[in-house]
Amino acid sequence: MGAAPAFLRGAQSPARPNIVYIHSHDTGRYVQPYGHAVPTPNLQKLAEEGVLFRHAFNAAPTCSPSRAALLCGQSAHGSGMLGLAHRGFSLADPKRHLASFLQSQGYETALAGVQHEAAAADVSSLGYSRILQTKNNQGMNVSSAAVEYLKSQPKGHFFLACGYFETHREFPAAGPKEDARYTLPPAPLPDHAQTRADMAAFKASARVLDAAMGAVFEALEQAGLAENTLVICTTDHGVAFPSMKCNLTAHGAGVMLLLRGPGGFRGGKVSDALVSHVDLFPTVCEAA
Repeated sequence: MGAAPAFLRGAQSPARPNIVYIHSHDTGRYVQPYGHAVPTPNLQKLAEEGVLFRHAFNAAPTCSPSRAALLCGQSAHGSGMLGLAHRGFSLADPKRHLASFLQSQGYETALAGVQHEAAAADVSSLGYSRILQTKNNQGMNVSSAAVEYLKSQPKGHFFLACGYFETHREFPAAGPKEDARYTLPPAPLPDHAQTRADMAAFKASARVLDAAMGAVFEALEQAGLAENTLVICTTDHGVAFPSMKCNLTAHGAGVMLLLRGPGGFRGGKVSDALVSHVDLFPTVCEAA
């Protein structure tokens, strides 16, 4: 990583890794391994097996510019993605996309679920050789397609992007595990019945997300692929609460970032290094 600590710098993978890029909408750092009362046991397990970056930030606090920065290694004014892809904005050069680069390096490239770097009609321009069919972009619908792909034992090295609608609004209804009476909304939100109920619903969405991500992690293990697969788990920006999503604040730009796999990303390490989403593109390119 661009500002990675010493235990990451110089750690070389013995072979080119497979890469699973698994990402959510609007989650910020509001998950269990960052100390929040949002139970996400599968993400906690990933953190305990890999490396968690406590001070990771996106390059833009809105969806498409953030994702384009990560996947092209460029800020928004460099990538051309200055707004949302479904509202007419586009990459200046889709061949800069990570999927396109990895495809040129001999990787099979597959997409399950959400991407937000191109209009739906233009997704093939990003370099994905396979678009996995899903009923929708939610939870286990995405994971089921990804799991079937992993079960098929892809030939050669692969890049699999799994994109989830969660934790985007509208949130699902809170269940018994998310009792709003005992839920604390994050600062700077005031603590009253409405904000408690909203945070409880966010926790329900995070529960769905965690279960879906966990299914992909389990499929990697079952297929014997976990050892030589670099898992990158992150989100685009902060939660859809006031002063978070779409805002240039720590709550808007701060993101979860967990990596597990070859190249030194193992062992339950926690890094306080300041890192950016734009660091991921060169990190993956070097590994590949």
